[in-house]
Amino acid sequence: MVGVPGRSKGCKTCRKRKKGCDLQQPFCGNCIRGGLICEGYARQWTFIANEPVPRGNATAVVARRSPAKSPLTFLPDQLNRTAFETQSVSIFFDLYFPANERQVLKSSTVGLDFRNWITVVQKLDLEDVALRPALLAFCLARIGVSHNDQAAREQAIKLYGTALKEMNLRIRDNRRIHTDETLAAGKLMAQYEMFHGSTSPELKTRGTNWKTHTEGVTMLTQVRGPHGLVSENARLLFKDSRLSAVITAIVSRKPNFLATTPWRTLPFESKPKDLSDELHDVMAMIPILLEESDLIHACQDEGVAHKRRIRLFLQCRATDDTLRKWLADLSLRLPSPLPSVIRTPAEQNETSEHDCFSFELGDHMLAITLALYWSTCIVLHSLIDMTFESLRSSSPTDVPGRLPDHIDPHRSATSISRSIGYFIRPEMGLWGVQLIGFPLGVALMYFLSSEEANADEERRRLSGNIAALSQMGLSLGTFLTSLQAATVPWFATDESENPWRTRSRLWFGGNIRPQARRDEDQR
Repeated sequence: MVGVPGRSKGCKTCRKRKKGCDLQQPFCGNCIRGGLICEGYARQWTFIANEPVPRGNATAVVARRSPAKSPLTFLPDQLNRTAFETQSVSIFFDLYFPANERQVLKSSTVGLDFRNWITVVQKLDLEDVALRPALLAFCLARIGVSHNDQAAREQAIKLYGTALKEMNLRIRDNRRIHTDETLAAGKLMAQYEMFHGSTSPELKTRGTNWKTHTEGVTMLTQVRGPHGLVSENARLLFKDSRLSAVITAIVSRKPNFLATTPWRTLPFESKPKDLSDELHDVMAMIPILLEESDLIHACQDEGVAHKRRIRLFLQCRATDDTLRKWLADLSLRLPSPLPSVIRTPAEQNETSEHDCFSFELGDHMLAITLALYWSTCIVLHSLIDMTFESLRSSSPTDVPGRLPDHIDPHRSATSISRSIGYFIRPEMGLWGVQLIGFPLGVALMYFLSSEEANADEERRRLSGNIAALSQMGLSLGTFLTSLQAATVPWFATDESENPWRTRSRLWFGGNIRPQARRDEDQR
């Protein structure tokens, strides 16, 4: 008797007969020997550490990320549904997680929690009428693309439609709207849109759908309140949904409730924050600064605008001081200096550059945390740069003669562009691609906006990585373009020769100083 206290993990038939179950997969051995119809194990799925050994008529899970034909055997009758669904989820998890890290997701050597929302799913009620179709839709869509299985893709679309209907009903149910299953289903649907969303010719459809789901999960989180997110499962779901909501707020340049003190403290009372949580705290403040910059730009009274600009500059510098303190805390926990580039093991062996850094198994969370830090630096330092230039041109005495050397968004963007290869390796699974989307998008927008000498070279590097992902069946570039079109309100038409570049320049304020100008300032 394991799992939910007081309940067996045995098959449905054995539980109905109140008999012991040998838990053989996909069908109970006791049922087979007794000539009974085994109704399967629909209540819960679990992670599998290694490739399973086939038993009886069971179908073996395919080798990791194999391009061979689909391993799925479609079993349409109701009695075999459980076996098919269990097989689908197991194959998906093998595709999702970094190699060899599915059973025990190790913590980083600096105490960063490696787990995320998908690790919580296995602990929830997978018979939930919203969670089940959302999970299966995401699973089958990924399997369909990875193995060129049209039947799996078609089934995924149907299940996604079912999940949408169930979620529409769920948000009207005051009891079920507060469950962890509801949050997880919303997150799964957002991920479905990110990787397998609408193919509508309308550019912003896919980005709009993802943004709608993410904002929906954010509202579900707000409805539960900070006191309703203290359990282990709820805390992990909140940790991930908070990051998605903060990213949406940054891209939209509009703050949300997650920047307030209760939401930055109460959900973490049961377990202290790690360094990634503290970085997310800093990121949550960035939309406040971006919105103020936009309001200053729209202000008609130049005297008022000038005073607000000075205040914004000081707020930005204070936020930068917090970010610098965070980086210092991280550096103290590492055995060697922080790198400026995250390299793959093969790249580490091929170079002796000083910025190499060995990321051992279990340090993937440290790698993605660094990428998020660089993304935050791009946005914050670009805003500081722009505000500084505006103040210096109107009132030089109100600002220092030059900015500190570390305020260099170009350097941070270059660190991201030269580290992408670490995250999109096949052995990183979908996990790495999912988490690198925001850093990649911010860096690409920066280089499209920048007049730096090597900006085009770095942009081409990022575009090449996006093309490589496309060949792997991951249309991240299409998603990022759609999301930009859906979230940049200042450029509503596509009449420009290069709308992506135009939107990027508008988002960054069109004032990215080239390095030559910085060098001149320092002299």
